[in-house]
Amino acid sequence: MNIALLASQYHPHVGGVEELVRQLALEYRRRGHHAIVFANRWPRSLPVHEVIDGVPVYRPAFRTPDACWRSRVTYALSHRLVRAGLHRVLRTNGIEVLHVQCVSANAHYALGATRRLGLPLVTTLQGELTMDATRVFERSPFARQTLRDALAGSAAVTACSQDTLAEAQTFFGDPLGARARVIYNGINLTDFAAPPSGPRPARPYVLGIGRHVAQKGFDVLIRAFALAALPTHDLVIAGDGPERPALAELARSLGVGDRVRIPGKADRPTAIDLFQQCETFVLPSRHEPMGIVNLEAMAAGKPVVATRVGGVPEVVTDGVTGLLVEPANPDALATALRQLSADAGLRTRLGNAGRLRAEAFAWPAVADQYLSLYAEAIQGAAAPATSRAHVERRHVPL
Repeated sequence: MNIALLASQYHPHVGGVEELVRQLALEYRRRGHHAIVFANRWPRSLPVHEVIDGVPVYRPAFRTPDACWRSRVTYALSHRLVRAGLHRVLRTNGIEVLHVQCVSANAHYALGATRRLGLPLVTTLQGELTMDATRVFERSPFARQTLRDALAGSAAVTACSQDTLAEAQTFFGDPLGARARVIYNGINLTDFAAPPSGPRPARPYVLGIGRHVAQKGFDVLIRAFALAALPTHDLVIAGDGPERPALAELARSLGVGDRVRIPGKADRPTAIDLFQQCETFVLPSRHEPMGIVNLEAMAAGKPVVATRVGGVPEVVTDGVTGLLVEPANPDALATALRQLSADAGLRTRLGNAGRLRAEAFAWPAVADQYLSLYAEAIQGAAAPATSRAHVERRHVPL
């Protein structure tokens, strides 16, 4: 199959969607499929086209007519040219199916290609309505309409959890029926097969990792760490975002600033090492569509403490692969941290069970589900002329 993945963001940005799209593209190409990636060119200094890990990546300027007059004018002047470039690349590569991963401006342009070229569209939801730190779906009528149009115009709609799918159906107002299904995000188990590459830490540490935004609840984690009174342990919160300075100040104000480390963004090797060497992993989110970091900690054989929100209980089973606590509750989280720090046997039991659970989320299994869905979508759509004939795949300018 010839597949175009339209991501909300991609390399050099780092995050769950970026890694999901990268792993899918690599898995598809390993199986002999032709996969290309589109992502919005932001910042504008990024190259319009490059090849990353053997995957062609295109970055059009996916502008949208937002509320301010400047955005509307820019969109009016540029969107036809951007559409034409996108369609040219799709035709030249003989693309048979479009896959939007996480709805943003990418979906607006994918819908245009669906209508113009007759290509089936698959849309995957990643908790857009509640996890966007800028709350764009609350602020922007255009963003809400784009999401509605994507749900209405897709041959198939998938979500990263049952909770996320239910949230989308409530927003849409009509049942999505047989078009909708849950496909959980995956992990690369081989990342955690080798021993840690970094030096052994001097002190045991509790790990949190993710964007430093209010939804992730790292302020709750710092308060819980201070309440837990674990003088032998450190707390590491990797990642970056607008809340980072406030988190550091909170740790200082609670008297644990010397034991809370906020090292900033972690590249992939560093993140893997952090998972492998931590004693306990914590996801303190106020809301979370799935929480792929839970799976990564489980793949590393670590016990997980997570909040009982969103799709998290679909991944973390309380008392089996981890401990679940109520969100925004530092006391409950502190109790769980104390329990795990005092009970090595419990940590081992939860970690071993988590490692087994993580095996069900390996990328080949996730790719199988998407490839089956693409085949159904292609079969159900009128095939574009170029998709059934031999097409010379080459990199063309946007």
